[in-house]
This record gives sequence, structure tokens and C-alpha cells, in this order.
Amino acid sequence: MFEQATLTNGPSGARAWTTFLGLTSQVALVSMAMLAPMVWPQVLPTARFLEALAPPLPPAPPPKPLADEVRKMPSRPGVVRVAFTGGFAMPTHVPKGPIPIIQDEPVGPPIVGIPIGMGGPETGVMTGILRTLGGAVPVVAPPRVATPPARPAPEPLPIRYREGGNVSLGALQHKAEPAYPAIARSARVSGSVELECVVGVNGHIQEVKVKSGNPLLIQAAVEAAWQWVYAPSKLNGNPIEIITNLTFNFKLN
Repeated sequence: MFEQATLTNGPSGARAWTTFLGLTSQVALVSMAMLAPMVWPQVLPTARFLEALAPPLPPAPPPKPLADEVRKMPSRPGVVRVAFTGGFAMPTHVPKGPIPIIQDEPVGPPIVGIPIGMGGPETGVMTGILRTLGGAVPVVAPPRVATPPARPAPEPLPIRYREGGNVSLGALQHKAEPAYPAIARSARVSGSVELECVVGVNGHIQEVKVKSGNPLLIQAAVEAAWQWVYAPSKLNGNPIEIITNLTFNFKLN
């Protein structure tokens, strides 16, 4: 009974045609709605922009004429006195000939030269540079440059000769024997140390150079060589330096 009340038992072909016609009509309506603006563009709504324009401002009032102010100023016949007020005035009539124009004289004393207040010798203000230039200019002597003292001439270096031939050392005045180093004695080291020494003009040793020897014995030999003193050596009456060789022997008892 419920099935017969809600559903219709018509033929299936009629339902299919009804559905097809419904879909076709909907597609046609949608297509017409899309194609209408392209075929008839005048049907599209036009956008209008409304702008609020402010009314123009009223014109500015015209400038006041200066004729009344010019009339109040005293004038001589044939002479027009013009007062400069920072603007321009329109002439009231056209003159028949040239009219001399006299400008107002400035108020106060005239300024001649450089204004006062640029610094003066007395107060720093009175007449400024004008009086400074007009006064006597003191003459300042140039500074004295101290002359550096003359350097003494360097003494000539003594001539250095090697011992031999006509060159001989002076008499030996002091001789020092080297102390046997304890480490060399403990190590049972013996031998000779040969040194090359330079004897100065005063007879003292000036330079010492090691030529040969055991390293454990060299220091003791050098310390002894520095203590040797000779008599000053001369050649033809001139003091000279002599290069000589010193040999120190280290022997175990």
C-alpha cells in the first residue's frame, strides 16, 4: 500500500525522456547566460565613478592702491618721490616727458671702508682693521739659528799588522796561566788550545778568536788570554796593532 502511494508505475521510456529534456533545458539556459554578454555587449552593466569636486575658492582681493600714500609724501614741482615699500605700483597717468626720480636717503651715518668691530690693537673694536693697517708695524728680527758645534775630526784608526819580520810584539809585562777546568780533569781531558789575538796600541788584548782546541778547555784559555799585557808596539815611531797567536797547553799531572 505504501509503495503504491509514493512511487508511480509509469513506463521506463517516459522517465528517461523526461530526465533528458530536463538536463538539456538546463544546459541550454546556462549556455545562453554565458554567450549573451559576448553576442550583445551592450547588455553588460556600466560602472560609473562619482567624484566629489570641491567648489573653486573665491578670488583674492586686489592690492590696495598706493596713490594715497604717494600723495601724502612731500614733493617738489617736477619731481616725483618714490618710496620703496617692497612692491610695485601701477602709474596713475602717463607723464609728458622724463621726470627725475629721487630715492629716500638711508637713515644713519654712511659706512665707509670696512665696518667697525673687526678687531683693533687697543680694544679690539675701534676702527678695526683700518687703524691696525695705518699704525706702525713693528719689525721682528728673524729667529737665530744655533750653529751646531763642529765635530772633531775622527782619529785615524791604527794600522793592524800580523806579527813577523820587522813587526814584533813589545815586551810581555803580564802573563796569566789558565786554570785547569774541573770537568776536564774529571774526564781526563788534556791538549792544547790555539787562539788568535789582537794586541792594541796600549798593549792590551782587543780581540780573541779560537782557532783550535777541546771545547772543555777553550773557556779557560780565553779567560787567561784577556789578562795578558804587552808593552805598546810601534813601527817607524807610529803605534800599531799586532795580530799574534797564543797557545795554551793543558797537561794532567
